[in-house]
Amino acid sequence: MTVGAADLLRSEVRKAMSLRSWWALALPPVVIGFLSGLFYGTIASSELLADFSDAGSLAVTLAAAVTVGAVVLFAAVFGAVHTAGDLRHGSLATSLVAIPRRGRVVSAQLTVCAGVGASYAVVSVAAALLSLAAVGGDVVSVSVSDAVGLLLAAVVAGVLWSAIGCGLGLLTGSPTWSAVALVAWLPLGETVVAVVLNGIGADAVVRLLPGLATVGTIARGQGPGDLVLPFGAAAVCLLLWAVGLAGAGWWRLSRRDLA
Repeated sequence: MTVGAADLLRSEVRKAMSLRSWWALALPPVVIGFLSGLFYGTIASSELLADFSDAGSLAVTLAAAVTVGAVVLFAAVFGAVHTAGDLRHGSLATSLVAIPRRGRVVSAQLTVCAGVGASYAVVSVAAALLSLAAVGGDVVSVSVSDAVGLLLAAVVAGVLWSAIGCGLGLLTGSPTWSAVALVAWLPLGETVVAVVLNGIGADAVVRLLPGLATVGTIARGQGPGDLVLPFGAAAVCLLLWAVGLAGAGWWRLSRRDLA
């Protein structure tokens, strides 16, 4: 019996949706997005910032940064847990019985995780924008074009970070260690590396780190040029990180003994 690409993808979707991890990891970024919109929208519309002309745009920027930061973290963790969990529990070996081509199975995993990462981005950013609009009043206004641009940039970031997580999960083969590595890198690890690189005069390299490449992607050309790359360069840089880690994970899997 020949198993086609659609059948393989359907199997991977069922496998992912049968576990609680997809919705358990979706809750934090959605809640964080909603609360960040409430928080920054309330501050922007308060009397404390009545004389600050850019309060609304600053509120949108900060809420988007916090929300997308949560999205990429949890999308990456989902990708890592999904692929490493397949290895740990032997379900990947079962898939390879039906389709003895590891590249096709990895492609299906990446596709499913990309869909999950995109979903996290859309729902979380929408929650942030809705809460901003609810409490921001006339101070916080987001045009349709800005909202669509922000959603698309968030989707790109969510998809690419899910691929980074998938690659890391395939490299380590451990859901725990790959998740710990992501949680340690994004909030703190990259900051430490950036400080060290700045200290040795490698400022240009700092902007190539995946976290700052994500900031440049979300900023869409509105961020500080000395800190983040322009939108196009930042998106390409993040894509290269995703391709590199996903490719490394596939290479490790192709040489791993699954017996």
